[in-house]
Amino acid sequence: MRVGVQLPDGLKKKAFEICENLGSDVILSGESCYGACDLDLSLLADVDILYHYAHTEILKFGRVVYVPYFVDYDIEKVAERIRGIPEKEIALIATVQYCHKLSELKDVLEGSGFTVELKKGSERVKFPGQVLGCNYSALRDCKASAVIFVGDGTFHAIGASIYSGRKVYAVNPINFALINIDTSDFIKTRYLQVSRCVGLSRVGILVSTKPGQKRLNLALSLKKLALENGMKALVVYIGDITSEKLVNLPFDFYVNTGCPRISYDDYRKFGRPIITPQEFEYLLNLRGGIELDEIE
Repeated sequence: MRVGVQLPDGLKKKAFEICENLGSDVILSGESCYGACDLDLSLLADVDILYHYAHTEILKFGRVVYVPYFVDYDIEKVAERIRGIPEKEIALIATVQYCHKLSELKDVLEGSGFTVELKKGSERVKFPGQVLGCNYSALRDCKASAVIFVGDGTFHAIGASIYSGRKVYAVNPINFALINIDTSDFIKTRYLQVSRCVGLSRVGILVSTKPGQKRLNLALSLKKLALENGMKALVVYIGDITSEKLVNLPFDFYVNTGCPRISYDDYRKFGRPIITPQEFEYLLNLRGGIELDEIE
């Protein structure tokens, strides 16, 4: 049996250890692996089974096995940091590497007098409290006064704050640093990116070919809006959305319907503005403000 293996950047250095346990006929994907949405379909066509590591299933594909990668951490030390915040009604969220211990963390915190929300989101996520960079449905109808994000970095925590409208604290479960999240710079940056599009008339609406990111119907509806507002618009079908692939295209700015993190994290890499669908609707005066882009 021929086996395919797809690893995120953080695990690629362990490729030998992972692949040597899967038999002699193994092919390692060299493509990107930013999430479960980012399947190597070309490799899948040439193998009997594809093991996709470190993410949970978003879409059902025959012959694809999702292999979670959980990181162990000290619940008591995380809880100790959380005990220092003033809010006592909290919601817990985490990325997939850390969400396996949220139920245990909930029990510890409730034993310390906290009221704790821990909910599973939409079908796009598998575990209670799990969030993605494009999905914060675990916080839908959140009643808590504050949200605790367990994970590294601040991107997901900023998204959680904008999505929920709640105070958010990020606790790193490795070094136990606690950050009080401030979204003001992020929001200012997004309004600035939209302002750069004012008066521009040629828009490229980007559609990712990656199965968990493809929003063609949304792109077509945005194109219709653009044309109705006197713009020239084309839908652009593309795999990895990079500045190099867009450099020769004749557009003044782009609307990205693929992974939202491209608009939020990578906008500096593009020579022209790149905004989200919601920001485009705000540009056309169809929304009263900027909202977070989410893939359901």
